[in-house]
Amino acid sequence: MTKIYESKPMQLIKRFGEKVVANKGIQAISAGMMMTMGVILLGAVFQLLAVFLEMFGVIEQGGTLYNTLLAPHKVSMGFISLYVAFTIAYSYAKSLKMQAVTAGLNSVLLFFISSAPVKTVTLTDGASTFTGLDVMALDAKGMFMAIIVALTSVKLTHFFEKHNLVIKMPDAVPQFLQDTFKSLIPLVVNAAIWTLLGAGCAALTNTALPVLVTGLLGMPLAALTSVPGIIIIVLIAGLLWTMGVHGTVAVYAAIAAPLMQYYATNAVNHETGVALVFMPIALFGIINCCGGTGNTLALCVMGLFSKSEQVKAVSKAAIVPGIFNINEPAIFGFPIMYNPILAIPFILNPIITMLICWAGYAVGLFKPAFISVTATLPVGFAQYLTTLSPLNILIPVIAFVVAFVTYYPFFKAYEKTLIEKETKGEA
Repeated sequence: MTKIYESKPMQLIKRFGEKVVANKGIQAISAGMMMTMGVILLGAVFQLLAVFLEMFGVIEQGGTLYNTLLAPHKVSMGFISLYVAFTIAYSYAKSLKMQAVTAGLNSVLLFFISSAPVKTVTLTDGASTFTGLDVMALDAKGMFMAIIVALTSVKLTHFFEKHNLVIKMPDAVPQFLQDTFKSLIPLVVNAAIWTLLGAGCAALTNTALPVLVTGLLGMPLAALTSVPGIIIIVLIAGLLWTMGVHGTVAVYAAIAAPLMQYYATNAVNHETGVALVFMPIALFGIINCCGGTGNTLALCVMGLFSKSEQVKAVSKAAIVPGIFNINEPAIFGFPIMYNPILAIPFILNPIITMLICWAGYAVGLFKPAFISVTATLPVGFAQYLTTLSPLNILIPVIAFVVAFVTYYPFFKAYEKTLIEKETKGEA
């Protein structure tokens, strides 16, 4: 197994993963998504409150109080792409040592230009008109567009600044005015580009630019976010983890937008009384549903009863974080990284659990999620809170059983080698 890790294909995968994780654009996407967690959680709290009250008959779905309680959710998830446009641009600009707040604000402006065209409609009386922004694509549907606008606008601005293609003011001018004029030329160029792209797309295809981008990107992503595609993504993420690379971060940029669209689609379906839909992207969460990536809680539990002092000590330290789906103590403590014996079940058990749960979704045992809860929660909490289905708590239960069975023979083999070393050390 050590030779396999040292082979050229494995080293190629490792180098690819390291480059992905180290890429400032990818880092900005991950950081930007994480920065919106508070906004998403705010919407989830009020959505949960409204749904719980409706379930117990306190309020009626679609009623005034129900809609009032859903207002924070509508302005959080309903404008999530807008927030992402700011946070990704902010993170990217900060990594390039640019004016981060200015970059974020400019990105929001450009996202509005490209994705929220001004429209004039005739009201029902037939005599009056109303002019406003079409905000249809400001929710999860526009997330791909938000990512593209954020990254390209910052990159273009950085190019202009790097080559001194900016307006320079005397040193006596206050710094905030210097920054404003410095960003003016890049902003005008960016605005011209996105105005032409947005207007050109509407004129040629009669389709809004975010819809076109999502459709074009959706074709290759359809394969990536299919069941086989998600299995491959999880396989790559697990493999990178075992080689010292943060595999979840490496693949997150590919699954973030489809995951948000999954939640947003089902949130609308729930509000309108339409059946919730299962999307294979939902299976990605199984990679870390029971103790963190690799579902290592089962490994920690069996380690508590190990005859190896090293394993027992690591398990005692890792068991509580594992209950909260935090498993860095287990990954670094056993260790799992560069440990061929434990790497096999670490990679394999989430995939087996995914296939079992896929069957569970197919027969209607598990309910698709419609509430986005992105916080790190104790085992089982996320599965319930995102679906309000008690049966979904079985997902981490299944993961624990599968992980226990998968880890056990490899764990015993690893334990044996450690016991032998410890015994020789005592002698």
